[in-house]
Amino acid sequence: MRPDFTYRCLGLGLALAFGFLGGGCDGSASPSDSDLSGDPCPQAGPGITIDGQGGAAEAVMTPLRRVVLMGGAAEVDSAATVFLNGVAGGDVVILRASGSTSSYIEYFTLTLAPSAGPASIHAIRTDIPANGGDPSVLCYLDRAEAVWLAGGNQWDYLGRWPETVHSALASLTHRGGVVGGTSAGAVVLGEAAFDAMEGSVTSEEALREPLRSDVSLSFPTFAQPELTGILVESHFSQRVREGRLLVCLARFLRDKQAQEVVGIGLDEETALVLRNETFRVYGSAVGGAVWAYRVRGPFVLSPGEPLDLAGVRRVRLEPGTQGAWPLDFDAFQGEDLRVDAGVIGPG
Repeated sequence: MRPDFTYRCLGLGLALAFGFLGGGCDGSASPSDSDLSGDPCPQAGPGITIDGQGGAAEAVMTPLRRVVLMGGAAEVDSAATVFLNGVAGGDVVILRASGSTSSYIEYFTLTLAPSAGPASIHAIRTDIPANGGDPSVLCYLDRAEAVWLAGGNQWDYLGRWPETVHSALASLTHRGGVVGGTSAGAVVLGEAAFDAMEGSVTSEEALREPLRSDVSLSFPTFAQPELTGILVESHFSQRVREGRLLVCLARFLRDKQAQEVVGIGLDEETALVLRNETFRVYGSAVGGAVWAYRVRGPFVLSPGEPLDLAGVRRVRLEPGTQGAWPLDFDAFQGEDLRVDAGVIGPG
């Protein structure tokens, strides 16, 4: 990808298959034949399944940087469209460790039917996550302008994908790529993440014993810079994850040795989009929201004891809410909370 390159016409790969993917010209320079060609990526090795349209690196484009976080369940079409618009005619890779390799391809190209779609789109499923460093996977990631992380088990992404995959994701971010994810795919994009290494934990269990071994945090090397000091939770209200988020934030505050950390709770069918130092909330579910928590402490974390935590500020952000990012908690109506002996109450 050349950062000084702007596009005039879209790549040809998907345009041949889907007429709507052919782009118009805007008067800027068009890619040469060499920009649209190149050696194909290697065939997938054992434990890797790849499906898609167009060849990898069909076009070399400059993406419009943005981060799209969805809370799970049905996708938010408006936010997914923002993700696709940011691709700017480049190449999209969908990464997952389980599930369908065709669903997101159909969703992004046929359901959303963008007027200026990607030149190529490939879904890669790491059936054996430890084999994620296969040359085929790294090739597609190295040539992509955007990556979407599907839902699943975040430990597959954080603990089973090899470091080469993490490095490729970090490289895509470093070169200004578009990054998005839903459910577990959103959780792993923060500076810290509840990693589910030993399985899931309920809020009640975490609040009662915050130092239990299955309340486990990872610090992804491919965390997005827009999410520095931030931990993300998905399926937030539907799975009653406020308590688990607050426990993870207390652990994060201790491990980071910071003055404050922030938690983002994403309700299902709700999305948070970050771009150009701004945010906007999108949603399609009645009552859905993004919940933001600022934690400054003090806190008490003792083996076998419930959580004590003060200095918590909570803000509810409804769909349509927008503003500057990082979030200014004082710019929005919120409320103070505290946790006493594992019980959440007003601050």
